[in-house]
Formats: sequence, C-alpha cells, structure tokens
Amino acid sequence: MRYVDIDELVMPSGWLSRAGAAALAVLAGDDPNNHSIVWRDLKDGLASLLGDKCWYCESWIDRSDNAVDHFRPKNSVSDAIAPHKGYRWLAFDHLNYRYSCTFCNSRRKGIDDATVGGKADRFPLLDEAKRLYAPGPLAQEQPTLLDPCELHDWELLGCQQENGQPCATSFDPIKRLRAETSIEIYHLHYEPTCKVRHRTAVQLISDIEEAKRLFIIAQTSPARERDFSNMARRIKRAIIPKAPFSGDMIFLLRGQRSAEHPWIQQLLES
Repeated sequence: MRYVDIDELVMPSGWLSRAGAAALAVLAGDDPNNHSIVWRDLKDGLASLLGDKCWYCESWIDRSDNAVDHFRPKNSVSDAIAPHKGYRWLAFDHLNYRYSCTFCNSRRKGIDDATVGGKADRFPLLDEAKRLYAPGPLAQEQPTLLDPCELHDWELLGCQQENGQPCATSFDPIKRLRAETSIEIYHLHYEPTCKVRHRTAVQLISDIEEAKRLFIIAQTSPARERDFSNMARRIKRAIIPKAPFSGDMIFLLRGQRSAEHPWIQQLLES
C-alpha cells in the first residue's frame, strides 16, 4: 500500500453536477447502483494516481478488472451491530472512492489455499459505538481498515522477505490489529499475489547486496562509482509510488540500513 493524494484527482467536465443530481435522487429513495456511471466515470482518473495499480495491494491492473471501491460501503455494512443500509450519502462523494482490484474488492476464496478475503461490504471500526447511520462527522469514526488516502496508514504494512507474505510493521496493539485486519479483508495474503510480491522482493534484495558491494569498492576505486550509481538508481525505481509493491519494498529496504551504508537512508529520503 502507498499513500494516494486523492485531491490530485482530475474530474471530467460537469462531473460534480452529475454527482449532485445522483445524490439527490438517492436521497429521494433511488438505488445508488442505478447511477453507477457517475463513479465509473472517475475510474481512469483514479487509476492514474498510482500508475494503474490497485490502491490496496499495489498489483498491476492485469491482476483483474479493477473497479471503483466505496471505502465506506454504499449498500450495506456487515460489520455494523445494528442493521446498516450503507453510507448512501457518500455514494457520490469522490473522497470516498478507492481504486481497487477484484481480489481486494470482492469477497472470494483463494483457489490454491484457504485464504479468504475481499472487502465487499466490510467496514469494521475500532469503536462500533461511534458508527454513523446518517450524515455526520466522519472524524468520529475510527476505521479499523488501513486507508491509502490517510497519510501514514500505508506504513503499517510490510512483507516477509522469505515468502512475500504481508505483515504488520508495528508492535503497537492497535496498529497491529489494523494491519492484520486489513490483510484479511483486502485479501493481501492471496497466494498468487504473494508469489509475485516475493519475486519482487528477491530481486530487490539481490540489487541491494550488489549495490552494497559496489559502494564499498567505489570507496577506493572511484572508477566504479558509476556502477554503484546505476544500481542505486535501479533500487530507487523499485520504491517510487508507481512501482509494483513499492510500499513493501520500502519496508524491506529500511531493514537493510546501516552506518556502513548511508546511501540506503539517502535513497529513502530522496
């Protein structure tokens, strides 16, 4: 997962007017899904904000047919204690949209393993008593799910170097709960995705080891500085926002920091 600044979204001309009209129709009793064209019109714009990757798992678009997910579900909320008809009043609020692949957005079971996930109508809160059932201050809710549009939520997820399995990065009980719940609900532990994530991690670690070797050599052989720089640029490309699994690769790169190799911290900060 990576942070996505949804304020950078560029909307088609007239979209806000169409969204407003659809919201009024829903307020009068219409089904939000009858106006799905409204949020689907933003699909390409949302996709462009993170290089056509799913905002939850960071897989490329060819993982599945990606869709516009309503972060707060529009039709129903299965995690609510009392019957909840969904956050219908947010159905046409672009700030509630997240670009998601089918594996993260739709409930399903893995073919080759027992993992189950997919967000669907899931939206657990840390304190269920604060859930909204009508328009009100969203800040009163504390979502359990990590949100790519929150500045630091993505930092709570990483992956295991040895198998590409997602993991929590914090030992804080609440932060760990949020990460582990998100892994299950977003289906981030889906085995085919873990295999691709692992291949990406293996390549990154190999590049880091080579860069470390070249960095040491370059200290006494300036002619090798270019070789080191080329490898460092390759590592940098693996952690830019639009690279696949870049959030996980940042987590792994942070684990390689040392006083002997200050260039790693410099890459992370640049």
